[in-house]
Amino acid sequence: MRATVRGVTLTGAALLAVVVAAGAWVWSSGGADAPSASPPKTLRVITWNICGEAGGERGQSGYCPLRDRPEKKAGRIAALARERDANVITLQEVCGGAPGSHVALLRAALGPGWSVRHAEGARPDGETRCRDGLSGDLGVAVAVRGEIVRARSENALPPDPQGVSGQTLPVLCVRVEGWTYTPCTTHVLPGEEPRVREQIAAVRAFVRAEDRPAVLTGDFNRNAGAPQLAPLVSSYAVCPAADGSGRGAVTYHAWDPEKRAHRFHELDHIFFDSPPGVRDPLVDCGVGEDLMDTTPNEPGGPGPDGYSDHAPVYADIRTGS
Repeated sequence: MRATVRGVTLTGAALLAVVVAAGAWVWSSGGADAPSASPPKTLRVITWNICGEAGGERGQSGYCPLRDRPEKKAGRIAALARERDANVITLQEVCGGAPGSHVALLRAALGPGWSVRHAEGARPDGETRCRDGLSGDLGVAVAVRGEIVRARSENALPPDPQGVSGQTLPVLCVRVEGWTYTPCTTHVLPGEEPRVREQIAAVRAFVRAEDRPAVLTGDFNRNAGAPQLAPLVSSYAVCPAADGSGRGAVTYHAWDPEKRAHRFHELDHIFFDSPPGVRDPLVDCGVGEDLMDTTPNEPGGPGPDGYSDHAPVYADIRTGS
């Protein structure tokens, strides 16, 4: 059975149309404060694997909803950020570094006051360029409502010992003017091969090298109770937290064509440091399942009912500032 979690209320089509058409938005008088160098008292984080570069037609294993509509994905991310009053957005499987890419479209949709950085990674074939007419290079991205003063990234995935895969998977951290916390994001290799533990250790070491409180987000390709994630679970608080069964909230949907069955998994997490002197720093934690495609991936089937095979995860974290 699917876990019951709070979904993110969808923004009306009319509002989305205005956001996308204008390429920006203006915060309402009842919304967030104007961006400044003052550290936010609450980090309002959204992380989302938007499967923006995945290949494949409907019915194929690499199928991604709305893959050919990057402007729709960027518009929905921006609308969700406004609805959540977010000040941190992190993305995986996103194209960036070129006009018309997801990152470029998102930067325009978010408008003034936001900064965005992108770090590229390579597919198993070793290529970084996004396929089939999409602009930019594959990778991860961090957007913040503030001024990024430094960005660091590195490939955290060790080389394939068999020399077959040329895949790279970056970890990206940014420092923001006036902020005490460092937002970071990554994408961890699926499966059980030894490189997974090495990659997770490299990610943890990279983030800890910031030597300051951090929020580490991403698609970790396993639930929070998985043994490979123990170094992160023992170092940070996590949203969504695993329950007693080792399972957390549903963040990913796959279709099994042989068994004609839905498969739901808990792959996406927000790890964060608890600031000294702050009890219960996690104000809110949830998953926007309404934005995840849950239709059977069959040839000639109906259109998707979501924007990605992943759902966005959000957390509001009290910083103690």
